Formats: sequence, C-alpha cells, structure tokens
Amino acid sequence: MGKPGESDIRHQKSALNSKTIFLWLSAGIAYALAFPKTQIAFLAFVFLVPLLLAIENKQPAAVFRIFFCFSFVSYLIVLYWIPRVMVKYGGTTWILGIVGLIALATFLSVFSGLAGMLIGKFSNVGSACTAAFWIPTIWISKDLVVEKVFSGFPWCQAGYSQYKNIYFSQLAEIGGIHMVSFLLICINVLIFRLWKTKSKRILIALAAVVLTVYASGFCLLKNHTVKTAKIPFHQAGIIQPNSNHDQVFDFAFIKATLEKLFRSSLQLKKSGAEFVIWPEFTVPIYPRQTPYFRDQLAAFSQNHVPLFAGFTDYQGSEKVFNSMMLFNGQQLEKYDKVHLTPFGEYVPFRRWLFFVKKITDEIGDFSPGDKIHNIRFAGHWFSTPICYEIIYPELLRTMIAKGGEVIITISNDSWLGRSSAPYQHLAMAVFRSIENRRYLLRSTSNGISAWVDAAGRIIYQSPLHKSDQFLASFRYLKNKTIFTRWGYLFPYACFFLTLGKLLWMLAKKKGRRYQS
Repeated sequence: MGKPGESDIRHQKSALNSKTIFLWLSAGIAYALAFPKTQIAFLAFVFLVPLLLAIENKQPAAVFRIFFCFSFVSYLIVLYWIPRVMVKYGGTTWILGIVGLIALATFLSVFSGLAGMLIGKFSNVGSACTAAFWIPTIWISKDLVVEKVFSGFPWCQAGYSQYKNIYFSQLAEIGGIHMVSFLLICINVLIFRLWKTKSKRILIALAAVVLTVYASGFCLLKNHTVKTAKIPFHQAGIIQPNSNHDQVFDFAFIKATLEKLFRSSLQLKKSGAEFVIWPEFTVPIYPRQTPYFRDQLAAFSQNHVPLFAGFTDYQGSEKVFNSMMLFNGQQLEKYDKVHLTPFGEYVPFRRWLFFVKKITDEIGDFSPGDKIHNIRFAGHWFSTPICYEIIYPELLRTMIAKGGEVIITISNDSWLGRSSAPYQHLAMAVFRSIENRRYLLRSTSNGISAWVDAAGRIIYQSPLHKSDQFLASFRYLKNKTIFTRWGYLFPYACFFLTLGKLLWMLAKKKGRRYQS
C-alpha cells in the first residue's frame, strides 16, 4: 500500500496532465482551422490563449514540449495533403509519405518549442503591455527563422488567416505579413491577460489596439484608393486550362492542347486583352530548343496577342530552368525561377535522401535562376514570381523595388488535388498585393487562378479543377510602399530585439550565479 495521500496526488497529476494536453491540443486545432478551407478566421485571435494557459507554472523543458506539441498538431492538420503529393507524384509509398509529413512537422515544431521557452518568461510575468510586446516579437523572430533556415518553409504563418479581413490586413503595407502576424499575437496576449485578471485597464488597452488597427487599415486603404483613382485601367487575359500531370502528352495531344490555348487567347484578345497569361504547366514543350513550337508561339504573338507562359528551358547539357517566358513577336524574354521548390524541383540532401524521387518529371534537378529581375513589356515592368516563390515576401519585395508595376504569377497546383493547399497558396499570394500595392494576375494549371486588386481584394477567382478564362482589369502602379522602400526591416528588428533580450537575460542569470 502507498502512503496516505499518494493516490490523491496521482489523480491530481493525471488531471493536470489531461488539462494541459487538452489546452495545447485545442490551440493547435484552433490555429489550423483558421486557414482555408475551413477559414474560421476569428480563431486566429484566440488560439494562443489556451496555449498560454497550458504553460502556466511550467518549467522551461515542459514549456518546450507544450509548444512543440501545439505546433506539431497544427502542422499535421494544415499540411495533411503532403503525403498524397509524395505518393502520387514523388514515387514514395504511403508509409514514407506519412513519415515525410511527420519529419517536416517535427523539424518546424522545434523552432516553436524554442520560441515557447522564451515566451514562457513573459506570459505571466510583468505588465500586460510588456507581454503584448515581447511575445509577438519572439513569435515573429521564430517565423523569420523558419522562413530562412535551409530552403525555408513559411507556409501559413498566422497573419495569412486574415487574407479576407480587408481592413486588418492593410497594415501589411507597412510591415508585411509579419506585422499582421505580430498584431494577431498581440491581441491574443491581451485577451489572455484579460481572461486572467479581468482588468478594465487591459480591456481598454485591447479595445484601443483593435480600434487602432482597423482605423489604420481603413485610412491606408482610403489613401491608396485616392492616390490611384486617376490611373487608367488596362486589360489582361488569364487562362486556366485544367491541365494536370496525369495526362499522357503525345505529339497529337500537345498540338490539340496548344490549338485550344490559341483559340482561348484569341477570344480574350477580341474581348480587349492586351496580353494573355498561360500557367506554369500546360504542355511539356521546350520552345527555345524546339524551332517548330518557338516559331508557332512567335507567329501567334505577333499576329494576334502577346503571351506570358510557363515552360521549361535548357542551357547546355546540365542546367534546366523553370521559366516564365514572354512571347511578343520575335521578342522572347524570360525569368528563371530563383527559389526552387524542395522535393518538387530538386531533392535537398540528396546523398541521404537518395530514395526520394522529385515530383517533377525532368531528368536531374532544376537549376535556380541567376538573379531576381523583372520582364519588360509595352514600356512597363512585370514582376513574375513562379509558383512557390509567391510565398516569400522578401523575394517579391525585391522585384517591386527594382521597378515592378504589376505582379503576374503562374503556378501548377495540379499535384495538390482538391485539398486545402490551393486555397492556402492563394491566401498567401493575396498578401503580396497588399505589401507592395500591386495588382496580382494569377494563372494556374487547374486552380485557383485569380484577379486580385492592389488592396488585396479578390475580384475574381476560378473554380478548382475546371477550365476557365477571364479578363482582368488592372493598373500599372509605380508608388512604393513603406514595406517596399525600406525592405524587410520589421521581422529583422524583431529578431535582433529577441536575440538582444535573450543575451541580456543570460548575462543577468550568469551575474546572479557569480554573486552567489
């Protein structure tokens, strides 16, 4: 028999552990459900509350585990589509596909766990204002590291959940998606402190933050509208051919597909399109290496309408590029994708991952483009990020800073199936419009193609897995936002503030040990 009271202690510990698990599990599920397809966006304002409750009175190691588990669960839900992609197009088994998802979620969650250890120092200590500053600052530092380490995978950061929250999202013009995430976490922290203290001062602070954010968003949007009101509109044609990797492309099928694309482009031209956009993957041809197709595209673009289209390009026997090409009569310009998709266009750490096949069908890995640049057409500069590149704010900011006046992005999302991934991809693309105040014209192989204005409003989006073609009105815009002008200062400022705070805390701890 145990000592008196041991049974009660065990029951209390069991109840405590169950409560902690419930709290971090609720936080992870709430975070994931804030994104498309479910898009219960208001959950992004409260998901952190149960997580902060879960780490109360916990030691750093326990806080690490709680934040790790929260992040692990949220990534499993948000990225549930990855095994299917790896199995169907990457040549792996379902077991390896699931292991791949678990490995990615584990890797990304380590950063959340480390950030959580530092967040735990502020969750219940100090004033609400102190916590509402430092916790978001640490969170953004973690997001920046995730974005930069190795190839980076900044998929579905907190702020992206608000892509339909028109006034809240306008702050991206100042500090990018990271500022929107910062404000979300700040509001979470204030709600948590309000829950704990029932303080009227915190309630007033919370109301002030929310009102300031929405009022600022309203003013920024109105200012943009006034500035651009007199700029003339132009017309572009966008085609979504509903092509996918499961088709067998023999010469007859390629020819028929091109003829269909030419007919659709001609219809858009007759409706007023000044140029037409085809997606990243339509037909597996190499126009610069195949005179028959090059001449066909050149003749059509000269006699009818210029074309922006995605094709594969070779340079010598070793370099293979994923390219956006502009066909304008005899003029052929191109942008080669700089930031390649890991496991899609190359296999990282190939020596250890020799058993993993790329998702693309090219022989060998794709090569990254030499530099980030724009394409010039009709006296204007076009920024043309390809597929996965649109999720990197700094890359597109560089393009716009170099003079880009409109964003054309092409993508092949056919391997994502009918999952939530195409919707998540579009949500992230929307923020590139707001950050840089540029129209975004998006053509995808089978969805979701879209026409987004410079305020981030989706004017039109194509249905998933259906053929579509539409006209999109846009303006050539040259004004540069604070985000575009001053670069990526906000997240880096958060990172260095966090680093400085961490070093100061370590030095202070060491000083106390020395004195004792």
